[in-house]
Amino acid sequence: MEDDRELLENLRALAADGPQGAPDRVEWRLRAEFRARNRRRRARQWVSIAGIAALAAGLALFAVVRENTKSRPLPQARLVAAAADSSDDSDVNFYPLPEAEGLPAAESAVVVQVQLPASSLRLMGVPVEEQGDGAVQAELLLGQDGLARGVRLVQ
Repeated sequence: MEDDRELLENLRALAADGPQGAPDRVEWRLRAEFRARNRRRRARQWVSIAGIAALAAGLALFAVVRENTKSRPLPQARLVAAAADSSDDSDVNFYPLPEAEGLPAAESAVVVQVQLPASSLRLMGVPVEEQGDGAVQAELLLGQDGLARGVRLVQ
């Protein structure tokens, strides 16, 4: 208890002397440390902003490159050229299929002979002279993905 009283008296005496400032050298070092912390914080902010900007630029570049490298459908002339590479009978053109416009470009092509109903060929836009739904010999131009790009009639 006696120690508590002595401590209390010393604290009251210190308070009675009034507020005292820190020595100038302590204040100077404290201000210098705060300035250094602010500089480091601002530097980290700029690094973060630069990193976010670089990431955004990379994503934008990726989107542009991806959009430019999207495969485009083969035009009729390339369908005929691809068929000529695959078959000896290159004087008959392949009719491009309507669904083939949305498919990726064919890097390699294979020609497959099939029998198709004349009505399905008419639906594909191929002019068929036969009446009815009789089977018609045709060749399909298949891309590397196995999807048909064009059709031609076998005579």
